[in-house]
Order: sequence, then structure tokens, then C-alpha cells
Amino acid sequence: MQPAGPLEGKTILVTGAAGQGMGRGIVEALEACGAAVVGMDVSAAAAEELRAAHPQLLSLVGDVSVEADVERVFDEAAALAGPIHGVVNNAGIGLNRPFHEVTAAEFERIHGVDVRGTWLVSRAFASRAIAAGRAGAIVNISSVHGTATAPGYAVYAGAKAAVDGMTRGIAVDLGPHRIRCNAVAPGYVHAAQNVELIRGFTDDPEGWIDTHTDDFQLLNHVVEARDCGDTVAFLLSDAARSITGQTLLVDAGLTTALYNNSFTRRTR
Repeated sequence: MQPAGPLEGKTILVTGAAGQGMGRGIVEALEACGAAVVGMDVSAAAAEELRAAHPQLLSLVGDVSVEADVERVFDEAAALAGPIHGVVNNAGIGLNRPFHEVTAAEFERIHGVDVRGTWLVSRAFASRAIAAGRAGAIVNISSVHGTATAPGYAVYAGAKAAVDGMTRGIAVDLGPHRIRCNAVAPGYVHAAQNVELIRGFTDDPEGWIDTHTDDFQLLNHVVEARDCGDTVAFLLSDAARSITGQTLLVDAGLTTALYNNSFTRRTR
């Protein structure tokens, strides 16, 4: 007999589950730990691809920024998969544009998904868990931009800082109900589609990735989506039963060093 995984017997809802980067890494990690996964994604086509790649997964379509969609997905998940024991608020969108050039529509969209979506999904989960007297766990996907940022990311950084603050507030309000809430804040997470995104600000995306990894991280390997997924799985598990209200950085030391590696080497 195989030993039971740390999430065996638990059903976890993951938003943005069909994403080729973080979403897939989180799904893979949760399934490896024995969880039954309910994926929620705004794209029906992407949800179908996710279902094909993970036949045992329940894949549902909905927009996290729309209250009616969130409530419907939770009702469908309960009917088809039973009680939800935890949620991962992974759905999110980015924006790289100077602060003064961001439109009102862009601002509303990023806060609608990254902040409002996190609140709506967490509220839907918590209200049902509390009514059932059931303990649970919430993991929000934040970013290193929540505490330190770069040119063009002011609005995105503000949204992720809001996620960090909400994480602490949720932990305070839901602790008496035995529901924990933590966040995972990735640094640069490598995925094939990121190469084209990086090409938007450099003609040499591969060189940028190499420099970022070798000169700005303390650990000289690229962070993979599965690294973040494994951290999410830990925070959902009973191994983290005494951890709540925390934002855990998964950035290979990016935000820890005061100076980049090439500067430090010159001063030794």
C-alpha cells in the first residue's frame, strides 16, 4: 500500500487552474499530495484542456470577479465533488505600464480579478465552511511585488499588497472558526509563455532570465511553478496547522539580498 498523501481525503478548489504556469504547477502538486482538485477558470477552452490533461479533476468555468459566477461554481462543486476543504486564489492578471499611463479600465480590471476575486472566492468558501462547522485553509497567490517593485508595476504592486493585507485580515477573522489563511509570494517563475512577455522590454529574454537567476537570486536556479505548488500544498496541509496570516516568499532569495551578486563579489 502507498502511504496516504498529506492532502488525502481533501477537496481543494483552485482558481486560474488552467494557466500554463502557476495554475498547472499548483494542480500537479496538490494531486501528488492526494488531494481531489476542483479547477475554476474563466476560459472554457482552457478548462477543457485542463480536464484532458488531468482526467480525475473537476473543471468548472467562471469569472472570479463576478459574484454570481463564484457562487454558482461553489454550488456546482459541492454537488459534484462534495465539501470543499480549502481554496487557492491563484487567478490573477498582471500589468506592466507606467503608473500615470494606466487607464481607469485597466485599474478596475486588475483589482477586479486580483483583489475582488480573492475576496469573493474566500468569502464563498468561508461562509459555507462556517455554516457546516468545518475547518479549512485558504492560500492566496501574492507576489514579491507586494513588498518591493519595479518600474511599470505600481498598480500591480498595489493589488498584490492588498492581497497580503487581506490575507492577514482573513486570518484574524476566520481563526476562531478554525480556518487558516496564508499567502505565497513568488518571484520570477519560469514558464514558456514568459519569454514572450519579457520580450516586451528586452530584445534578449533568455539573457534577462540568466542574469536575473545568476546575479539577483541567492539560489542560482530558476523558480518553477511546481516549487510554488509544493509550498501551497504544504500550507493547505495539517503540517502547517499552526501557521496563519503569513506571506511566504518563494523567490530563491531575490528580495533578501541588499545588493546583487556581482556587486557583492566586487566588494569581497
